Amino acid sequence: MSRVSALFDLQQTDSKIDSHTTTINSIAVALEDTSTIDAARVAVSQAETELVAARSALHELEAAAEKQAQHANKLEKDLYDGKIKGQKEMAAAQSEIVTFRQRKRETDDQSLEAMQGLEAAEAGLRAAKEKLAATEAEWQRATSAYREESARLQAELAPLHIEREKKLKMVMPPDLPLYDKLRQQKQGVAVSEVLYGKTCSKCRVELPLARQRDIKGGTNVVLCPSCGRILYHKF
Repeated sequence: MSRVSALFDLQQTDSKIDSHTTTINSIAVALEDTSTIDAARVAVSQAETELVAARSALHELEAAAEKQAQHANKLEKDLYDGKIKGQKEMAAAQSEIVTFRQRKRETDDQSLEAMQGLEAAEAGLRAAKEKLAATEAEWQRATSAYREESARLQAELAPLHIEREKKLKMVMPPDLPLYDKLRQQKQGVAVSEVLYGKTCSKCRVELPLARQRDIKGGTNVVLCPSCGRILYHKF
């Protein structure tokens, strides 16, 4: 195994470890994100508040109508029984009864609207609860899949680290500081394979002829003049 191919093999394993670790971390973030369920629960809470308000509005109208009806019925009974005497008093009572009948029509219309509002609020709550149930079911399904994927990746990390230790022994010690430095600077990729013997696969820049000759030997560490990564030529 050549000096540079050992670095490239190490890079391959490190890239797998990086990919697994990134995915595991992303899954952890996803598992903590309950925003969709929280929003669905807020919607249910709001629908419940609206339903309570609709019931209260209807109850108040019905109570007001009942009170008005009782008062009008009493006036009519008192008139019929002769308990209200005097022209002015009788005229006032009759006027109040007429006013009640007019208000009753208005109250009936308001009660009808309130009943429709109550029905709409009940339908809204049912819909919100159905959406919450569907959201919770989907979240459970997704989180179960996430946990399974995370467990699989975590199980694969252990042998990958063992593999890395083996490949690390094949790398010349003086090359490790440069490799580690480039990994930090180049988004985890320190070694770039050369395509067609002349092009850096990472930055897609064609290499000068002198660099093309240098990398074919595989004995020296040659850097890409464009991106600065270690160049690897597969034989």
